[in-house]
Amino acid sequence: MKSTRNLALGWITGALCLSMISLATGAPASAQGEKRSVFSPDDFHWQGNLKAGQTLEIINRNGEIEASAASGNEARAESMRKGNDGDSNLFIEVVEYSDGVTICAAQARDKTPGRCHRGGVSSESMSWWHGSRAKVNFDVQVPRGVRLRAMTTNGGVFCRDLNSVVEAATTNGNVEVATSEWASATTTNGGIRVSMGDAKWNGELRVTSTNGSVDVVLPASAEFKLDATTTNGGINTDFPITVQGSFNSKELSGTVGSGGRELKVSTTNGGIKLMKS
Repeated sequence: MKSTRNLALGWITGALCLSMISLATGAPASAQGEKRSVFSPDDFHWQGNLKAGQTLEIINRNGEIEASAASGNEARAESMRKGNDGDSNLFIEVVEYSDGVTICAAQARDKTPGRCHRGGVSSESMSWWHGSRAKVNFDVQVPRGVRLRAMTTNGGVFCRDLNSVVEAATTNGNVEVATSEWASATTTNGGIRVSMGDAKWNGELRVTSTNGSVDVVLPASAEFKLDATTTNGGINTDFPITVQGSFNSKELSGTVGSGGRELKVSTTNGGIKLMKS
């Protein structure tokens, strides 16, 4: 009886060990599915087929991002270096996932893959940008239905005639987006103009600046809950808004149509305009 119990315990222990080994070897599965490549910023040309629902992400530090619609399913990205041509620490990294692509401008002495990640660049790489005058401008083409996430720090983001859901962000620069879908936009020092052809987003959509005016163009049939605020500027709207309680020229909260989804528009130094397309 005792030997039988010991044998059972041995089987359980062995199964647990095998399970732990399986988990350990299976953990990096997502990393194994990535394809990483490093390019010079002087001659960077990337292209690849992306399907509707996948994401094309461009992450920059110093420089602009310009995007336009692709004629087919092939996404393209090119870069042009400006400023300090002698900066040998600057490079472009491309990370291809099963559901999209992330392209980063990075700077580090060790130009090896691994700096670029979804949503940003590793802190080690970013530290090399401090005091650098190197600048990279990206020009991308986005297929219909492919989500675009375009982020930079010092430079504008300009997305024209897209057929994509867009997320555009910068710190020092203007943001201009025109798409047949919807878009969020954020900047600190710059103005924003967003023109959307569809107003069927889920949840909350933000269009925000700190030092700059904010213009939002929406379909005349759009229905949403509005929360608009400014400190030094006024608010103008083409949409009839149902307001409960008091309101003033600096804050406007209410419902357009039946409401539902939320639109938050804000700035500190600048005016706000909501216009019908």
